[in-house]
Amino acid sequence: MRYLVLLLFSITGFSQSKPIELKIDSIQTYNTDDGSREFTLQYHITNLTDKPISFVLDATNAISIGGGSLRPNPYYKVYENEASIEVNGIFTGKGKTRHFKDEAAYNTYRDSLMNYIKSRTPEQLSQIRKESFLENIQKLEPKETKNFKAILVWDKTRYHKNDVIEYYIEEKEKHYLELHINLMAEELLQNFTEEEKKEVLHDKTLTKGWFTSNKIAIDLGE
Repeated sequence: MRYLVLLLFSITGFSQSKPIELKIDSIQTYNTDDGSREFTLQYHITNLTDKPISFVLDATNAISIGGGSLRPNPYYKVYENEASIEVNGIFTGKGKTRHFKDEAAYNTYRDSLMNYIKSRTPEQLSQIRKESFLENIQKLEPKETKNFKAILVWDKTRYHKNDVIEYYIEEKEKHYLELHINLMAEELLQNFTEEEKKEVLHDKTLTKGWFTSNKIAIDLGE
């Protein structure tokens, strides 16, 4: 019995020691002129400790939890009722097309951008990745909260297939969305020299770990 008490105490102590809180505050829904539905997620990250912390997070957009665990973005996970569903590709960044004349203009811009990226030399790409790492360092003072937002766009397609996985989004069921962040350091330093790695990792405020938000309802009905 004594060992059970010690085990429970250790688990409780560990769960209370998490350094940050990740929480979705709201989801605003907007039906676009092209028949899509745009969701704006408002979420925040709070430093729960009494010390400054820093971490690497690219908050410019959220990606599917199946989109790669070594990308420093927030990941979204979708539930139908209580079960998570594989929805890689259900949401896109098409909301950005509203800043262009039409979809064709956006696609032209996107293709030009991709061609530009592909034309970069390995040295240039390495430098770009270094700069991206440094630009994505977030800093929080003790008990400080930072607010973020992410835009997800759904074209209302219900049937999806990823390789051998097929799924259909039921229009009359309840759906929820959850965010995850995987805070990393060493894994993102492949383009740095050994000296540069030591300099970055010398920062004792650098926080790592996997953190999960609350679930919040999202409208995937008609």
